[in-house]
Amino acid sequence: MQKFLAIPDFAKAGLNSDLMPWDLPGSFLTEIRNVRIDQNKISPLGGTTLWVDLPDDFVAGYVQQVSALSGSFWVICGLNAVYVYDGDTLSEITSTAGYGGITNENLWQGCTVSRIPVFNNPNHYPEYWSPQNAATLLQPLMWDDTQTWQQKGESAQVIRSHKQYMFALNLQSTTYGAVPDGVRWSSPADVGGLPESWDELDQTNVAGFTTLGAEGGSVIDGRSMRDSFVVYRESGISVFELVGGQFVWRIRNLSNDVGLVAADALVEVKTKHYFIGDGDIYVNDGNQVVSLLHNRIRTRFTNDYDSDNYANSYAVKNTYKNEIWFCIPRTGDEFPSVAYIYNWKDDSWAIRDIPPNPTANYGALSVPPITWANVEGNWDNYPGTWTEREGNPFSDTIVMATKPKDFDPDFPDQPAIPNGSLLMPDRVVGGLTTEYYSVVERTGFALEGLNNVTTITRIYPHMRGPTEVFIQIGSQDYPGAPVRWKEAVSYFPERDRKVDIRTTGELHCFRVFSPKTTTIWELSGMDIEYVSAGAR
Repeated sequence: MQKFLAIPDFAKAGLNSDLMPWDLPGSFLTEIRNVRIDQNKISPLGGTTLWVDLPDDFVAGYVQQVSALSGSFWVICGLNAVYVYDGDTLSEITSTAGYGGITNENLWQGCTVSRIPVFNNPNHYPEYWSPQNAATLLQPLMWDDTQTWQQKGESAQVIRSHKQYMFALNLQSTTYGAVPDGVRWSSPADVGGLPESWDELDQTNVAGFTTLGAEGGSVIDGRSMRDSFVVYRESGISVFELVGGQFVWRIRNLSNDVGLVAADALVEVKTKHYFIGDGDIYVNDGNQVVSLLHNRIRTRFTNDYDSDNYANSYAVKNTYKNEIWFCIPRTGDEFPSVAYIYNWKDDSWAIRDIPPNPTANYGALSVPPITWANVEGNWDNYPGTWTEREGNPFSDTIVMATKPKDFDPDFPDQPAIPNGSLLMPDRVVGGLTTEYYSVVERTGFALEGLNNVTTITRIYPHMRGPTEVFIQIGSQDYPGAPVRWKEAVSYFPERDRKVDIRTTGELHCFRVFSPKTTTIWELSGMDIEYVSAGAR
């Protein structure tokens, strides 16, 4: 007798590679690659769009979006120069001092205070950019009303802003020497201005200096959380709470055993911090720190991670899609080459390949919106979804900066890349410049428990899309047994209603995939038609 089993909500359950497949409900997936989970659907997500090539001999290490009254800008900091891109023209804004002392362009980072962007590299000194236009060069950040940071002989690994204050973390000082657990804070900045002083000895302001001590190691980064500023170390988290008065900040210890792997591997979403720790990804609400990967994809994550280059990791949020991209170097790669994407609204995980790159940021682009009147190509090769919109001319998106690449004789089929570039991995402007392969897979699914053998006769995918996809069905004789995959079947969601594939086993598997091309489809679940084939 024919039986039917409906498996909905692939998008809600998402990926789980930690638990045994046969212990998971049918709606969980055991493998997904280059897909997006959004609005209760799974759809392809991959490839990149070239936005602009960077100048010759320029090695990028950091990119930051700057929103100003004069427009939207992207500042790219590199080994020996800093450029700004306004969507049309690249302009150099390198400070007059230059960057001869910088040996690692990947250590650049930045923040914004009073709408003024500040940039910092620990091999140099902090600088700011105001007013924001292509004719303005970066200027040295003042220590007080008479000296710059450089003249004072002070530098920091990281500089961040919090309300009208600024914080300098992991310090190098002519007075104190190297202070890896040191934290400085400035006097509050006036509206539209920068802090007047960082001098903790000046009794006319509230600038200060402290060391965190204990065994937490070096300070890595910090971010605002509501009224507090949270400082992350190699193995520890401290919270600076604004109390005002003579002491300004009350410092409390939140954790002694969880830390941050790298600066910029941390984002704030809805008053919570999401960050990459040692072999895990965590969420911090200010009171407790909880793993996001436990019993889900932690094993997959740790096996994917290159242990020699973990410090190159970063995180970036895609606000419009409710996503955080945790970008890490895959084993064997120097820079992040895979993104673990967490949808904080749906509490789901996806994974996608990205071009190796040291940095990414999120913000507005100064480019025209894409409409059906001006999109290049046609509906069949446009890798978007029906409900997706490109928004207005200042739609926000993720932008990645890549480096030049020399020819490697060990990989002769991969050409040299003479220039780095700005790439958009999540927005189609004129079509994708790289292709990708998407797959959704489930193995080890028992239709009627582990003691019953069943035969699948056909499946009814819950799909739509104008282009061809491929579907495979397979079976396993017992938990952990090899999968006997049937030959892949071509499926056109707009034309086909079902897939006739017969396979018998104790456990069953399916795979939906599209080749390396700009295909589009949406999948939310499937119905399985089967018959019982006896008990073991």
